[in-house]
Amino acid sequence: RFNKMTTHVRCLCEAATPIIGGQPAGDDGLKAFIQHHLKITDPEEAAKTFERIRGEELGQKPVPSETGELDERLTYGINVIRRTALGPFLGSWMIHACFKQAASRLKIFQQLIGTKGDMSEGCRVAAAGISALDGNFERVYLLDRDGNPAASHYELLQGRVQSPQGSVSISHHSECVPAGTRFEFEARFLNSKMKEDDIKDSLALMMICGLGSVRSLAYGKFRILEAEIDVVKLPGRGKEKEIVEKPIKLKAVKTAAM
Repeated sequence: RFNKMTTHVRCLCEAATPIIGGQPAGDDGLKAFIQHHLKITDPEEAAKTFERIRGEELGQKPVPSETGELDERLTYGINVIRRTALGPFLGSWMIHACFKQAASRLKIFQQLIGTKGDMSEGCRVAAAGISALDGNFERVYLLDRDGNPAASHYELLQGRVQSPQGSVSISHHSECVPAGTRFEFEARFLNSKMKEDDIKDSLALMMICGLGSVRSLAYGKFRILEAEIDVVKLPGRGKEKEIVEKPIKLKAVKTAAM
C-alpha cells in the first residue's frame, strides 16, 4: 500500500569529490588505521601503537601558548566510514537528510505547505540496485566502477573553532572513498503538492549539498548519472457526499363513482 501511494525516485550516483567518513573509530577501526594507513603489520608493534594512540593521542590535550595567553587545546581523532564485511556504506538516513536539506534551500517546504511533513515523516530512503547487497535497506554500499567494494584511504584534516574553553584546534585522520565511487538509492515519499520539476530541482541541489563529513571543504559532492522519477499524487481524504435516493410518495386521487 505504501508503494502504491508514494512518489518514487531512483538514482545511480558517482562521487565527484572524496566522501569523508565521520564515524569515530572504535577498536576495530583503530586497528584498521594502524594496519592500512600506518602500514604496521608486526603484531607486537601494532599492539603498542594501538595502546599509545588510544591512551595518549585521541581526545583533547592542552597546547601551551607562546604568548602566555590562554592555553590552546588540540582535539585529535580518527574517523572511519561505516562498513561491514561486504564493504563501506552510507546510511540511508544521510541521503534522506540531504534530500530534505535540498528541498528546504529551494523553499519548497515554505511555499508548498505540508511538503515538509511529507518528506520528513512520510519518506523512506533505501539502498537499490548495485548498492543493495545484504537486504538491509539502510546500508547503501559504496562500490568502484567495476562493482567491487570501494577502496578507502585516510586524509589528515585540520581546522579551528572557538569554544567556551577558548580556541580549539581540530585535527583528525578521516577515512574516505575516492571520486568515482558509485552508489544507488531509491526514495519513496508522500506527495500531495510537488511537481516533477520540484523533484528534479531537489535532486540537482542534492549533488551540491553533498554527503558525509567535512562538506564545508567541498568534500562529498556527487553526480547523478541516471534518475527515474514516478510522480504519484496523494489523493484527497475528504468524505464523499452520500447520495440517498428517497422513495417517491404518490398521493391518492379520489375519483367520482361511475
